[in-house]
Amino acid sequence: MYRIIMNDLMEWYEKEQDKVLLLKGAKGVGKSWAMIDFGQGFYKQLIYVDFERDAEVYELFRQGGRIKAEKLLAALSMYCDCTFVPGGTLLVFDEIHLYPKAIEAVMSLKQQKPELSICMIASTMGRIPHEAEYESELAKLTLYPMTFEEFLTANKAQDLCKHIEKQKMEPVEPEIVDAITEYLKVFYMTGGMPIVVLDYVKNHDMNRVDAILKALLVRTKEHIDRYVPKTLALKVNKIWESIPAQMEKDNRKFMYQYVDEKARAREYEKAVEWLVETGLVRKVNRIKEGVAPLGMQVDEKSFELYHLDHGLLRIMCGVGHNALKIEDDILEDVNGALLEQFVLSELTMNKTVEQLYFWISGATARVDFVFEDDGEVVPVDVQSRIRRKAQSIKVFHNKYNNRMAIRISLDELGFSKGILNIPLYGLWNF
Repeated sequence: MYRIIMNDLMEWYEKEQDKVLLLKGAKGVGKSWAMIDFGQGFYKQLIYVDFERDAEVYELFRQGGRIKAEKLLAALSMYCDCTFVPGGTLLVFDEIHLYPKAIEAVMSLKQQKPELSICMIASTMGRIPHEAEYESELAKLTLYPMTFEEFLTANKAQDLCKHIEKQKMEPVEPEIVDAITEYLKVFYMTGGMPIVVLDYVKNHDMNRVDAILKALLVRTKEHIDRYVPKTLALKVNKIWESIPAQMEKDNRKFMYQYVDEKARAREYEKAVEWLVETGLVRKVNRIKEGVAPLGMQVDEKSFELYHLDHGLLRIMCGVGHNALKIEDDILEDVNGALLEQFVLSELTMNKTVEQLYFWISGATARVDFVFEDDGEVVPVDVQSRIRRKAQSIKVFHNKYNNRMAIRISLDELGFSKGILNIPLYGLWNF
């Protein structure tokens, strides 16, 4: 399946092969598949090592940075039963964050043999061991679940993408909008985990989709249990299990009382950060004031936790595909939680948006997302259908006099009274 990250991989291939590529992302988002597909397409030979599946291979790297390049390459050739193709081999080391000595060995290999093309893959969003030490020698990329654009492409609906790309210049015809909306409804239920999308493309069976999503949640729990530090295990699991309750609140702000009635923030901070660093949840901080630079307005103690993927969140909230009401003019779900999760995922992949925050004013107004664009602060209101009075946006504007706001809804692209309405399906293209 086509992934947008292929464009970034090609840029690395053309301009930055002098650096080791570090590809990060949560478990199951398709990192290994993307690199294998890329390697097979752009190199004569691909050598792939997975440290999680075959821990024995670590013995080749145990000496860390002291190992000689020729010795390591010879051992890899024997291990993989292959011969290096000068200038035409890509070395991929998967789940390398599990072994700090292996990271040292790989970086030493690159230093000794700069002509080699090397990629390290890590199932994390945080820093891997020695990352700071080798900062200038790394080219970094991050992979997330599939976007709606990628979903359309997987379903061989690239022609619909072209209509979305042109919507800034010409309106999308109603029949085209209807076709796009039908795909949007399906994507709203499947989510963007590649294994789920691939099965839907092959079988078009939502019962299978739900079953695979449930299996993924089981695997995610197993992953947590396997890798969480023992000192954090109980707290991490409590936070993970509290996600549905947190998302169902009118105020999405993370509240420790939903984790444990007696919980105190300082007792759970490390557990929250562990989940954020693994990429299983996404953290959005509150800003105290809606003025630039927003990075100076962050309230570290007040934040919202989102899931990795809206499909997984749907199942975690106990909402089967038959129970999700999706009509032409409204998306009804768990108190709007799935809709906001979808929007968060799409905005994350939009290169216009660098960092997302949220804003609340007492108990009267809540702006779902806020970001900064060239020094301008832009509030974002997420709506399943346009409300005649977008009170939160008005409260924000009256307080900070921002030039423009964004409303995300099922309505078509349009601009009126300082509010840009962006249709849900076109978030990746505005």
